[in-house]
Amino acid sequence: MMRPLLALIIQFEDRIIETILRRPGFHRFVGKIQRYVDEKQNGKHPNQPLHPGEATELPSSGEGFLSHFVGELKRQAKGNPSKHDK
Repeated sequence: MMRPLLALIIQFEDRIIETILRRPGFHRFVGKIQRYVDEKQNGKHPNQPLHPGEATELPSSGEGFLSHFVGELKRQAKGNPSKHDK
């Protein structure tokens, strides 16, 4: 009883996979993931065009929100919070 049911499930699974692999959207999706992973591992490809604003973007100083937040908490713990104009 289980063998015919298992064969039917495998056939159905094969048809779903064939249908997915025929779709160009699936291949674009996989290509985007592959480019993202490759860029993270190896850096940006030199022939790839720049994103809008990327050429004029100032390099960050490494100071993000978390470091500013932690610094402010330390200053408040010492009793001298930073003054901001309201």
